[in-house]
Amino acid sequence: MMDNLLRIAYLEDDLEQAKMVIGWFEEFGYDYEHFTRAQALLSRLKDQSFDIAVLDWELPEMSGLDALKQIRSKFHQNLPILFCSMRDSETDVVQALELGADDYMRKPLLRVELKARLQALLRRTKGAQTDVMIEHGPYRFDLKNKIALVNGVSVDMTDKDFEVASCLFDNIGRILSRSFLLESVWGISSDLNTRTVDVHVSRVRKALGITPESGFRVKTIYQHGYRLEKVESI
Repeated sequence: MMDNLLRIAYLEDDLEQAKMVIGWFEEFGYDYEHFTRAQALLSRLKDQSFDIAVLDWELPEMSGLDALKQIRSKFHQNLPILFCSMRDSETDVVQALELGADDYMRKPLLRVELKARLQALLRRTKGAQTDVMIEHGPYRFDLKNKIALVNGVSVDMTDKDFEVASCLFDNIGRILSRSFLLESVWGISSDLNTRTVDVHVSRVRKALGITPESGFRVKTIYQHGYRLEKVESI
């Protein structure tokens, strides 16, 4: 993923600290959304997707640790999370990591180290995804061999259709913009040719039989992109 496409959810209530880090994000060419309250971040995750989250620990109303718990239990299992805190005891670090943080930085943060950790975390997360099998309900995707199965039966798909499908199923509940899909699947970092995405999503939906009866649906987000959603059985 190219740096200038990196979108960060940044949770920090100390405005001086936030101003400094946001300045770094802008210098790095990263996109970001800043939150001073954990609940605001959690609400945003319901309808917006991010590539990584950077969370502070000490916050009013709800701590970053509680936000971390909710992100892992209710929202995005695959969202890489960098936890930041002035707490530096081994117990605190272990607690954050055990609750789902992918990495931990002690404050005061250092500009060069922050960028290095963000890049390493993204490489690690992306690299791990290439070796796994994505499985949800009747759907299974063998990423290594590019094989899609529905109820154990192989589905004939083009490579691009497979990549679009696996991207959707690897990001259930997240809004994926057309530009994100263009960059992830085609390597195109512009908003041109977005009709290409629409055509492939339509083909994926038909090929895999994605309907509420299958337990999933692909929702079109007006003027933005798509979100694959689980459909609760009645």
